[in-house]
Amino acid sequence: MFSVGEFSRLGQVSKRLLRYYDEIGLLKPVRIDVASGYRYYSAEQLAELNRILALKELGLSLDQIRRMLNDHISTEEMQGMLLLKKVEIEQQLQAELQRIRKIESRLQSIRNAETRQPLNVVMKQVSAQSVMSLRTIVEDFQHALELTRQIMMALPDKSGYGLPFVMCHDDDVVEFNMDLQMGRVIETSTTAIVPLDNGMLMQRCELPPVETMATTVITGALETIHVGYAEIGLWAEQNGYRMAGTIRELSLQLPRQADGGDLISEIQVPVERVS
Repeated sequence: MFSVGEFSRLGQVSKRLLRYYDEIGLLKPVRIDVASGYRYYSAEQLAELNRILALKELGLSLDQIRRMLNDHISTEEMQGMLLLKKVEIEQQLQAELQRIRKIESRLQSIRNAETRQPLNVVMKQVSAQSVMSLRTIVEDFQHALELTRQIMMALPDKSGYGLPFVMCHDDDVVEFNMDLQMGRVIETSTTAIVPLDNGMLMQRCELPPVETMATTVITGALETIHVGYAEIGLWAEQNGYRMAGTIRELSLQLPRQADGGDLISEIQVPVERVS
């Protein structure tokens, strides 16, 4: 058996924590010396201590931990809880990394404005385009990525399809329940309807021609695409144009890196002269 100090070192926890767990009946010593009041723990109790600490790190309260210990929760059940917690933490980390990239790109946009960097905006006349697409309400950004993956599987590059595109039909910039039209430009003849794994159907349609399209190309994750929109806005104001239609985003190169930093997007904004 081990004293409180020895057991705390073996378990890598403080003596104060062991005393507290003893007081609330969560982990009691196997023996208390009647004469001295010294408490002693066994090596077998290290497994119980680890169980308590693991459940605590998973975010459970001490009352919840006590109930689980009384129900003799198995190691397999704890492993399942750990996997769920891992997914939750990974999602939180991804969200924080996206926030950091947004902040970095907005700072870069400020620097560009301060140093009066040349605006990388090109005028184009876009003819009518045949596309294979669908229009749907997409719950959030992650669902949009999954839908893009399904579209690319259903319409692979080797089948002769052109660039992937997305058009947002919302009147406002939203992060949830987005009204999106997504698909690919058609470069060869194809069937009129293509099903996706989720049961949705892609149909052939035509995007109208645009006489004057202000365009710019942006390299970087989607969190940085606002830099391109800012450039087009500055260009339009400086040259006497205004926005006049639904914006299109084309993926010139889909991302291969985990953070999406190698994505190459072309923003196409229909514009017209200000009277």
